[in-house]
Amino acid sequence: MRVRGRLTGAGLAIAAAAVVSGLGATAAGAQPADSIGTKAEAANVPVHATTDAYIRSVPATTGADWGQVRFGEEWEAICFTEGGDASLGGRNSNIWVQLDQWGPSNGYVTELALRDGHANMPHC
Repeated sequence: MRVRGRLTGAGLAIAAAAVVSGLGATAAGAQPADSIGTKAEAANVPVHATTDAYIRSVPATTGADWGQVRFGEEWEAICFTEGGDASLGGRNSNIWVQLDQWGPSNGYVTELALRDGHANMPHC
């Protein structure tokens, strides 16, 4: 009777030979992420809402309303991008900030609703 998950007989001999010959993966042989072409994600940037504004599904006022930022709230921003024109308090901008909403999707808010706009953020 064969039992799954157990090495017996020839399977054990093959596994032992692989480890002895150096085919087994070890922590000592692992490469740092930078050496294999990956890079760490940038840290989120804290932002402060200076007025109420809608969080949109896309970087445009035509995007679905996914919620709101409220005056005085602190949020975590991921990046900024260009999108549709927005106006707020007599000012206009096409820059949108992607907020980290810790869900399956992250929404966008116009930079006009944030104290420092898109300062210190990477481009999306």
